[in-house]
Amino acid sequence: MEKKYTFAKEAIPRHGEPVADTSHQLFALCQKDGVDHLIYAGFAINMCLLVSPGGMVDMSRRGLLCSAFSDAVTAVENKETAVQELCKQTALWYLSVLFGFVYNTEDFIKAISAS
Repeated sequence: MEKKYTFAKEAIPRHGEPVADTSHQLFALCQKDGVDHLIYAGFAINMCLLVSPGGMVDMSRRGLLCSAFSDAVTAVENKETAVQELCKQTALWYLSVLFGFVYNTEDFIKAISAS
């Protein structure tokens, strides 16, 4: 059965905008456009964003810096960690040690708006 991909209405790619389905495709797009730093946002910083195709492990092995927005990610938690988001905090620390930087979206937007 062929996979059917869908996007949230707000995330639908614009006409002609490239979409990567695999780590290889994402890396090829990065090379083509001279991108050497990816900033991740989304679900499960401690699982999906870390180890899925196109995730931090794959992309850092290809030499890219991989960072994340701390306030735009969540993590898989359990009943003992959920209230304090301990798994999220641990994953963000892990990311900052191994892969890149942890940014706050508001600070990031201010910084790029000033340049």
